[in-house]
Amino acid sequence: MASEIMRLQEEHVRFRKLLDLLEQQLNLFHVGETPDYPLLTDVLHYMIDYPDHFHHPKEDVIFSRLGKRDPRIMQKVDELARQHHAIAEAGARLHENLENVLNGALMPRRMIEVPGLMYVTYYRSHMDREESDLFRVAETLLRDDDWDRINAEAKSSPDPMSGPDIDERYGSVYRRIASVVTAAP
Repeated sequence: MASEIMRLQEEHVRFRKLLDLLEQQLNLFHVGETPDYPLLTDVLHYMIDYPDHFHHPKEDVIFSRLGKRDPRIMQKVDELARQHHAIAEAGARLHENLENVLNGALMPRRMIEVPGLMYVTYYRSHMDREESDLFRVAETLLRDDDWDRINAEAKSSPDPMSGPDIDERYGSVYRRIASVVTAAP
């Protein structure tokens, strides 16, 4: 079902905007400014809440099914699944550091900046690989019965950053992204 892949790609577009926002905030360290820690924390909370619990597990189910259709791609499938775990762990550690700062802990900026920029870079590279290596193949090889099984097996939840009801916690993040998009030439 091309619509399932399209939905995943639309989510990737949203994730890229959040990663851009995260990177912009982290880059404030280089000009001697302080990032908006509550905003950073909300972005990371979203990234470990929705993508790590719903988006990535659905991709894992899709990719596993794809590997059954074409065993030659199992190495790519396994690598992307490992990357999902690495992204989740890195995001959780970074989120914990941000929460600690918000709760008054003093820590060197490198404890936020370095893992944050690595997270952004790794996540973008990961999405690029998914889109170039497996999304197109999934559109070609998977059949309707595969998609029925995938949808039955994968957990689903509405994305709290899309649709008519944006989760209250993510309101400031959503408004910040919308203002950047609106201000773009």
